[in-house]
Amino acid sequence: MLGAVFFAIVVTLLTGHYFLVERPRRIVGDSTAGPRAVPLRDLVSRLPAGVFLQPTFTWGEVRPAGDVEIGVHPLLLSLVGPDAELEMRTAGEHIGKGDPLMTVGSGERRLVVRSPLAGSVVAADSTPRGHTDWQRLSDGTCLIQPEELSAEVPTWMIGKAAVDWSREQYGRIRDHLLQSTAEPQTGLALADGGELPIGALSQLDPAGWADFEDEFLSA
Repeated sequence: MLGAVFFAIVVTLLTGHYFLVERPRRIVGDSTAGPRAVPLRDLVSRLPAGVFLQPTFTWGEVRPAGDVEIGVHPLLLSLVGPDAELEMRTAGEHIGKGDPLMTVGSGERRLVVRSPLAGSVVAADSTPRGHTDWQRLSDGTCLIQPEELSAEVPTWMIGKAAVDWSREQYGRIRDHLLQSTAEPQTGLALADGGELPIGALSQLDPAGWADFEDEFLSA
């Protein structure tokens, strides 16, 4: 009897805490969320369920109707920084695999992100809203009606393979940026623990952006 009473009291306290404290805190947090400064290392160690990665530094999520939502890998967005800007193809355009799908950059510096599949652009949202992690997948994406989805999906990465690929690319990017900024006057300022900082590409000149695109984003 006493155990049941104690259990009921605990449940009541936890329920009250959720509705009076936790739920209002979450609502406020969601409504006032600004740019997220997520450590780049955190972006390569986890991946939402059902999301594919492509070598174009894009992710794709297949919708029930067969359309594919395509977005930029958060690692690339974070390298540009929380002020990343996107310019996309417009609805109704046809796009080939490997064709420019969107640009991502800051100010006058831009990187061309290429399409991982061929198809028609159904819709596009070019507003990343400052979020550069996996929490807001619907921000800054293109919806594409693919031509041959069944032929493309087996070539994409999911689960452990996607995480392993992201970790490998992080290491390649870190080595590339350290080499690109080897001169004392342009040395890359690393974050705590020697990791890449948010907005690392902002430390490069336009030629550095071009070299980065050639190395990691070329078809």
